[in-house]
Amino acid sequence: LQSLRLSNPNGVKVYNVATGRTIPKWLSDQKKRSLRRDEDYRARVEILQELEFNGVSQKVKCSKDGQFFMASGIHPPQVKVYELNELAIKFERHLDAEIVDFQILTEDYSKMAFVCADRSVQIHAKFGAYHKVRTPKQARDLA
Repeated sequence: LQSLRLSNPNGVKVYNVATGRTIPKWLSDQKKRSLRRDEDYRARVEILQELEFNGVSQKVKCSKDGQFFMASGIHPPQVKVYELNELAIKFERHLDAEIVDFQILTEDYSKMAFVCADRSVQIHAKFGAYHKVRTPKQARDLA
């Protein structure tokens, strides 16, 4: 956080993340490799694009391989998967009921389980919803 511009109005620290220099996309790979020794380049902050929800984001988790980041939100109930190498959204999926908890079942995002507020547990694969089971009582967590 040393490279960010800091202002301190009324005793509240506010960091300005938009004040850094950006690297052009058309820069050659050789030139990008040479920037590794540049102190400004090494101190840069990269931001995950499109990380927003209309209402609230309740749960966030990272895949075991560290390549994907998942966040669930409400209104509408949805889960978004972000690819950290690209710093962008991979896909988003909408569900029928609010997500109480979720778990990533594989190393990457290919299999996921969701506990929903309508007393259901949904299993999803890369292609979409795979299986849905209703439980007799409302679940609060998924281990």
